Amino acid sequence: MPDQDVLLRVVDGVASIVLNRPERRNAITGPLVEGLASALTSIAARDDVGVVFFHGAEGAFCSGLDLKEFNADPHPPWLSTFGESNTKAHRALFDCPFPVVVALEKYAINGGAAYALGGDLIVAGSGAFLQVGEVRLGMPAPNNLAWLLARHPPAVAEQLVLSGRRFHGPDLHRLGVAFDVVDDADVLATAAALAHEVAGFPNGAARRMKAALRGLSPSADVGDGAAWFERTAGHTWTAIVPSPPGGPAS
Repeated sequence: MPDQDVLLRVVDGVASIVLNRPERRNAITGPLVEGLASALTSIAARDDVGVVFFHGAEGAFCSGLDLKEFNADPHPPWLSTFGESNTKAHRALFDCPFPVVVALEKYAINGGAAYALGGDLIVAGSGAFLQVGEVRLGMPAPNNLAWLLARHPPAVAEQLVLSGRRFHGPDLHRLGVAFDVVDDADVLATAAALAHEVAGFPNGAARRMKAALRGLSPSADVGDGAAWFERTAGHTWTAIVPSPPGGPAS
């Protein structure tokens, strides 16, 4: 339904998952992460899906945590379990058996960057940026670290995480984080076309190839998504400033 925080639609083998809080720049809340986990879990066992097309509503991917909601008085009822729900969503994305195509429009910041980095194939706008900026806040970034180290060389992770800077589409492509960079107005259409292309490969080839790649990746030595994220979280530190209630920013 249009008023849901996460929308799911399956057409012609493409499962479209949309972060649907455009009035708040698709910022992260408890209901949003719960909806994302539910959407990913619900499609995992389907035989009519070949690819996931993941993007934000109305021209932006995700601006990070919705600090207005996190700082509301009284606290929202989901606040105490946010950390657990957020980790559940990341694990569901990590364990997703289908290739995930991400349309990175405008920005993916902090916690939003972690979700974008969960994509197997990222199509970024030339003016769009991804920012793992937790270091500038004196905070850990466990989920961003988990995705970066599962997918990219340490040198790439170091540049994004230690600088805390904005990396625009061309920079992401140079580092191998983005699969393709196109004009900002063409991101959604280009990513959708890529998703349909991958979904059309015969005999579930893309799904099988992803399984093979995952089995050979560094994270395979740890186990499933739960074990990988637990390991990464175990190597973070207590934040210099308090984390948002309910869990870390990533």
